[in-house]
Amino acid sequence: MASNSQVEEHSGITSIKSPPKRQPTTWLERLPWEIYLDILSRQPIMSLLDCKLVSRLWYSSVKHPSLANMHLNHATEDDLYLLLFSDWPKSKLQLVQVRHPEGTRTVKTLKTTFDSVLPEFEVVGSCNGLVCLYNYHFDDPLYILNPFAIEYRELPRFEASPPSNICRVVFGFGFHPNIKEYKVIKIVYYMQRNNDLYGGNPEAFVLTMANDTPIWGNIGKIGYDLSGPTSEALVNGKLHWLTFILVHEEVSYRQIISFDLETEQFQVVPRPSCGGLNQSNYHLVTLRGCLSAVVCGGGSNEIWVMKVYNVQTSWSKELVIGNYVPHGMPMAIPPFRRKKNGYQGGAFRVLCGLKNGEILILHSRRSIVSYDPNNGEFKELNFQGLPLEFQATVHMGSLISVHTLFSMEIKE
Repeated sequence: MASNSQVEEHSGITSIKSPPKRQPTTWLERLPWEIYLDILSRQPIMSLLDCKLVSRLWYSSVKHPSLANMHLNHATEDDLYLLLFSDWPKSKLQLVQVRHPEGTRTVKTLKTTFDSVLPEFEVVGSCNGLVCLYNYHFDDPLYILNPFAIEYRELPRFEASPPSNICRVVFGFGFHPNIKEYKVIKIVYYMQRNNDLYGGNPEAFVLTMANDTPIWGNIGKIGYDLSGPTSEALVNGKLHWLTFILVHEEVSYRQIISFDLETEQFQVVPRPSCGGLNQSNYHLVTLRGCLSAVVCGGGSNEIWVMKVYNVQTSWSKELVIGNYVPHGMPMAIPPFRRKKNGYQGGAFRVLCGLKNGEILILHSRRSIVSYDPNNGEFKELNFQGLPLEFQATVHMGSLISVHTLFSMEIKE
């Protein structure tokens, strides 16, 4: 699952609209509108949500679309969260703040308002504070959710071959800063024979969230067998996946495939020359805005970073992290559930890097630890209320309204 983990520049509104009519009552409200908004935009997301409760003026200020874009561009680690998804005994979303004083972090369960229409779901990814979900049983419909604004919208239903002809589906969700558009991609693999687990003859469809009536567009067949249910990294407006293992002249390897959200073209991205990308337990992640590969095996975990995008020689091995088993990891696990679109798995999964240099790691889908490369030490993060097993996605809290993606007016 993608994660889709860094903050893409979001400047859909190029000028600050005039302020709502207001009667200033504090020194802050007496400031020029541009300065007033700039100060608000530098506050943590939770502080802004509290501000909505102060007065009607502050409520309308926090809901102002200009503030949403300014706040996203000023986002700090105070707005960085982990979105936790568990599917047993039923689908559930939870949030926990990454930056927190020493001590126990409390996991907060999200009260989704679409439980009646989407009781069982999976996460596609998170981008700029927006989360994309899909119906687990039918891969359709998809939903866009802002858990902080408590807004969601169902995307248009996808009409293709009968479900009985579909073997599995691969998803992606992201934003491109050049065209300032959010897009969802859906890659359908069709049944080729009985008991087919992977399918073939893949066909790609894209939905652009740029007007009130978006439709799915067919961009044709693709020649890649992508592994995993969702894209793994969003870099420079491009989504990235890994392929299943390929064999050429008795050499096993995997390819890195990108999809440009602007041109809607697929491309093979040069892979690092670490000799380990034929292993099943490795994944992609975004670190410091760069495409990165985490290669696991042989008692260690290597982190390779592509410092200049699409330049093979710019791949550099940045870190080697030894294996570690958290002492506080729960031994109980939920029963095995087969996922028809596959797992975004691995016992060692890098989530993101922090400004202090530490690396956040999801271990065995049951525990979250941080690793300090300066001293080589692991630290188990104390979370109260974690599910037995979960997936984790880096999520930036934002005020971006789901409705503005579709050029809809927001009714106050």
